[in-house]
Amino acid sequence: MNEYGKLLKKTREHLMTGVSYMIPVILAGAMLIAISLTMTQALHLEGAFADFLMSVGGTGMTLFVCVLSAYVAYAIADRAGIAPGLIVGYMASQAGTGFMGGMIVGLIAGYVTYTIKKLKLPRNIQPIMALVVYPLVSTLVTAAIFHFVIESPIVAAMAGITNWLTGMSGATPIVLGAILGAMIGFDWGGPVNKIAYTFAVGMLGEGILEPMGMVGPAISVAPIAMAVASFLAPQKYSEEEREAGKAALILGLVTISEGAIPFAVLDPLRVIVSSVVGSAVAGAVAGALGVGNNAPLGGVLILPVVTKPLMYLVALAAGVAVTALMVNLLKPDIKAEAKEKK
Repeated sequence: MNEYGKLLKKTREHLMTGVSYMIPVILAGAMLIAISLTMTQALHLEGAFADFLMSVGGTGMTLFVCVLSAYVAYAIADRAGIAPGLIVGYMASQAGTGFMGGMIVGLIAGYVTYTIKKLKLPRNIQPIMALVVYPLVSTLVTAAIFHFVIESPIVAAMAGITNWLTGMSGATPIVLGAILGAMIGFDWGGPVNKIAYTFAVGMLGEGILEPMGMVGPAISVAPIAMAVASFLAPQKYSEEEREAGKAALILGLVTISEGAIPFAVLDPLRVIVSSVVGSAVAGAVAGALGVGNNAPLGGVLILPVVTKPLMYLVALAAGVAVTALMVNLLKPDIKAEAKEKK
């Protein structure tokens, strides 16, 4: 097996490195937002301090994507990978590609930098290459790949999905709720999630409360479900994931879906599929029960402005149960998973 094959086999390790650096950033940002939302939504303590907390927390939630990509690249190519991972990761964050964009950018930046570092050069210019040329060239190449190969199709796809979803606005509540919920549960702050959320907010602006009633519980399904899943089957999760689960529960309750991201980065297929199914269930149940939501938020703090709060909680509980059960059925124990990889 060549060296690139060996690197590919270590992809999970590279992603775990990115996650270990990302978790403090996402938790710090998310918890500050959670405190701000608690102050404004539950305690009605609006003011400069709550706005300040929201601003600082928002900065953290903006940066976590580029921190993830920077340290995934670092795991592959050492320090030379940090600059392209950080810079192009920020581009991905601004483009709204979500955590999956950050993962892809980190891997691309790492492999591009690793390849450039293999160039045979005179020893006397190596320090200059490491300090200037490697980061410069790898950043340029990675940015070009992202902009011309990744970003444009995502933007075009977002426009197409938005138009399609607008055409679905007259669908039956169960169908519309399932579609919105599935989109919300797909990438937690990423492009697909944002399309569904923006659609619901637009309907809310026109006085139609039901789409946000479908989206509200779906927003919280994945983080709460991953917390529940890690509590119920600790043998299936690493210590790092179990710690992330404790924070994910709080984040889910206050409408921050990004609490599920640390789990999805390490096990994307199982977590995303389970989240999509459970979130679709939550949206469909809310639609069937006629839940309306006056706030552009999810979680439980908005219960006072939900038209059918008990039915809202039923929809949320149904989605959480489906996701937690499904992900634990799909996911092997850590030891069994390690044996499979060997």
